[in-house]
Amino acid sequence: MRFNRDRRGQSVVVGTVVLFGFLILALSLYQVQIVPQENAEVEFQHFEEVRNDLVELRNGILSAGSSERPQFVDVKLGTRYQTRVFTVNPPDPVGTLRTSDAYNITITDDSGTKVNISTRFIEYRPGYNELESGSMWYDNSVLYLAESNSNRPAVVIEDQNILVDNDTLRLTAVQNEFSASGTRKVAVELYPTSDATDLSNLSGTIDVRIPTRLGSEDGYWNESIENGSVTYQGVNDSAYPTSSEVSALLLQVDSPDNVTVNSVGIQSEPSGETVKDNVGPVTGGGAGAGGGNGGDTSPGGDPELKYVTGTGTDTDDNGRIAFELENTGSGDVTITGIRVDSTTDEQADRVNNDGNSEFNGAGGDLNLPSGQALLIGAAGITDLDTNAVVAQGSTETFNLQQFSRSPGNSGKIKSRDMSGDNVTITLRLDDGTTTTITIENIS
Repeated sequence: MRFNRDRRGQSVVVGTVVLFGFLILALSLYQVQIVPQENAEVEFQHFEEVRNDLVELRNGILSAGSSERPQFVDVKLGTRYQTRVFTVNPPDPVGTLRTSDAYNITITDDSGTKVNISTRFIEYRPGYNELESGSMWYDNSVLYLAESNSNRPAVVIEDQNILVDNDTLRLTAVQNEFSASGTRKVAVELYPTSDATDLSNLSGTIDVRIPTRLGSEDGYWNESIENGSVTYQGVNDSAYPTSSEVSALLLQVDSPDNVTVNSVGIQSEPSGETVKDNVGPVTGGGAGAGGGNGGDTSPGGDPELKYVTGTGTDTDDNGRIAFELENTGSGDVTITGIRVDSTTDEQADRVNNDGNSEFNGAGGDLNLPSGQALLIGAAGITDLDTNAVVAQGSTETFNLQQFSRSPGNSGKIKSRDMSGDNVTITLRLDDGTTTTITIENIS
């Protein structure tokens, strides 16, 4: 027998190769066509869920301002795709919920007396891979979807609620800086102001200028306001030169009795200028400077503590972060408490140094008992064992140790490499105010 003429088994080999080719082709088609469709369904389901969450957030802001009771709302930032064995998913969609820079609501009476109240917009920005979706914005009680770099008008989800029967202008200022990213669910706490004074020293006709991202081209305010005791005066698209996306809604109100203003703070009571019930002589504020914009911590709007850009480092890639804070205020700053609000590392859920100091710097220290930890996203602020003092004009180094994930059944701390991540913290000062700082792009 000559083996070069033996054809036994040849059809089996050829058949196997053909079947394997069909299998590869089927998997390729599934990856290219079916996987994106299934992932798009997951993203659309999340879009509907987060839209409902933001409606609840909008209602919570209005309720906190009018009822003077704190409100608590959960927002699911992102979502996760289904697990796959033979095909591959893109990265899970990460969402970001954040406040904008601060802009002033300006109220002026006939005599020229002017009142400024700081307020912020709230943006939710999704990171979908399949769906094309713009950001959802909270803007003076209006909730809408706006596509970036598009000439299409905003899609309104919930209409404005600042006018009551065209007779009373009811404004709720949103204060305090906030930012959270990831796929997890974040708890948003809404606190009304409790210590503002009711002042009614304005008289005559009132002119009101309200910051809004719905400009004159959108035509929303012109269509939604029917003149009564409150008269629509137009939209000025150049009223806030620091931002081309922010316009001013101009209204005229017959009397101070037809205006009510309340302030609501995110994650803590409003820490800057606050107004309750009726307008009063308060000064406007703005966002801080530097890498992480301080909160509304002082009457002039200038934060006393500023994060020094580029100083956040993860020592030896073991979850121990060092960063610097500069006191740019007019006096010494005393830090009495800390909360770790969020981090872009989705695996990290706590700061736990196993019975050693979790936070220290400038003579201050927080040393939680063994088995306890600073939970990321916790509702309350943890008191320092020893207060930290940053002298006027000085820069101090602080340490957060050690970012980790839940120990699980092993009981061992699983430290996280925080390089490349962002961490947002809130510091409480001895006067009861808070400032929120983001340590960006940790090296």
